[in-house]
Amino acid sequence: MPRLRRELATGPDGLSAREAARRLAVHGPNEVRAKAHSSFVRELVTQLVHPLALLLWAAAGLAFIADLAVLGWAILAVIAVNEAFALLQERQAERAVETLARYLPEHTLAVRDGRPCTVESRDLVPGDVILLERATRFPRTHV
Repeated sequence: MPRLRRELATGPDGLSAREAARRLAVHGPNEVRAKAHSSFVRELVTQLVHPLALLLWAAAGLAFIADLAVLGWAILAVIAVNEAFALLQERQAERAVETLARYLPEHTLAVRDGRPCTVESRDLVPGDVILLERATRFPRTHV
């Protein structure tokens, strides 16, 4: 614990309000950032030019050149199935992050200037000392 406090430049009295404001300006708000939904076409292209997909594209091309059309079509089918699963997983992961963000507490009990005070969870910064009690929801933190 002393090493962590030393690395975060904090102590049992927490941060001063001024230092917390400075760190907030440097690190930004402590919140889960929703990923801007990119277009379906952009996501599809990103998946299709992934290094593994490029390797499969090359294998399919070589299969067609070697007059192994069945193998080439099978590899193209693998690419299509892989793309569908990757896009589905990415959408599910985005929804999971959005759902989890709703469970984060809005306020947290932190020590600032040596006194416990209620702070908006989005205003927590690296080095804040957080007070936890039984059944307290734990806020996401930068660190």
